[in-house]
Amino acid sequence: MLAATIWGSLRGKENAGAFGREFAVQQIYRAMAVVALSLGLVAFVVFVLTMTEDFRFLYLLFETISAFGTVGLSTGITPDLTAAGHVIIILTMFVGRLGPLALALILVQRQKPTKYQHPREGLRIG
Repeated sequence: MLAATIWGSLRGKENAGAFGREFAVQQIYRAMAVVALSLGLVAFVVFVLTMTEDFRFLYLLFETISAFGTVGLSTGITPDLTAAGHVIIILTMFVGRLGPLALALILVQRQKPTKYQHPREGLRIG
């Protein structure tokens, strides 16, 4: 959805969509929120692991992304992590398994129609 939105924006389309269908703006916002929060969590976990572990950054990044995506791949450093590193990786796997789905459900449940609307303003981007 986000790739189609970006592609449509680059092509100058006003409404994003794919395969002959348009995306609702609320769905695009939800997708952006899930991606931004996921990237933020991965960045935070990698930062914490670089503080607690003595391995190369790319190995820690790979382990974190693999744990968040629950794909089961490893560079082989997992057994050599400290106890804190093990706990961090375990929590990352748990959040990666439940996080995006739970976050999407929370965002859907919190959707409330507003009683008013602010005036629109055009901004220069880029």
